[in-house]
Amino acid sequence: MKRTILWLASISCFALFALNVKADTLVGPGGAFQAWTAAVLGPASAPTYGGPYWNNFSGDGPAANIGWCLTGTGGCAIASPPGAIKYYGAGLNAVQSMSFNNNGIAVSVSLLGLFTNQKGGTNGVDYFGWYAIKADGTIGAMTRLWSSATAASGTSAVFTPTGNYGFFLENVQGNGAADYFWFMNSGSDNGLGSGATGAATADTLQHFAVFNGDPGTFFIGVEDTNHGDGDFNDMVLKVTNVPEPGTVVLLSGGLLLLCGVFGRRFCRATA
Repeated sequence: MKRTILWLASISCFALFALNVKADTLVGPGGAFQAWTAAVLGPASAPTYGGPYWNNFSGDGPAANIGWCLTGTGGCAIASPPGAIKYYGAGLNAVQSMSFNNNGIAVSVSLLGLFTNQKGGTNGVDYFGWYAIKADGTIGAMTRLWSSATAASGTSAVFTPTGNYGFFLENVQGNGAADYFWFMNSGSDNGLGSGATGAATADTLQHFAVFNGDPGTFFIGVEDTNHGDGDFNDMVLKVTNVPEPGTVVLLSGGLLLLCGVFGRRFCRATA
């Protein structure tokens, strides 16, 4: 009898949890999540390039683009690599305008790896953040979350969009000649010049590669240089939705209910 009650209670908790949890979704014209395998990378001793738009040679080493980061091989190490999860693209090509549809809940973003020489000083610096998307689809308010000069693996931030949003990378050149802004909506990319150099021209290429993990979880690789090497590993990020307080209360209440039915032994087993 107790086993039946436990089974029913567990099913009820999971059903209620599924109803309560929301997850942001990624959208973009012509975009869909595409499958790939580690075979496209080739062996670490002689990598192959081509296929997915993010599979390019890296200045950090021949086996160090975002594909190697995610599969936990080659010369790009991140914590708990998720493997060859699907990437968002138009076939093998990048989707030029990507954004997240927000479901009214908080977003957590964490830095899994930083593989760039632009960490401050004469080499320049990268600022990572998020931006709101206006009703007309243009870039709204922008908020910096951290700098490559001070951030380290494990750095994280939580924010709550009031609507759809995207991420940006601001790349400030060390010599002060250019300040590039790379957006997930790459048509909005721009560069600002200084001194005698005049305005800098941004390449308007897609500088973000987004991969899908579990529902509501995304891994993102970012490319920080203008017409750069295209390794998309200069910042490697994980994005998840933060459970709503009501969901946490629901699960806690469910566990307390089961403890009441089955006693302390069950509570100790689930602690």
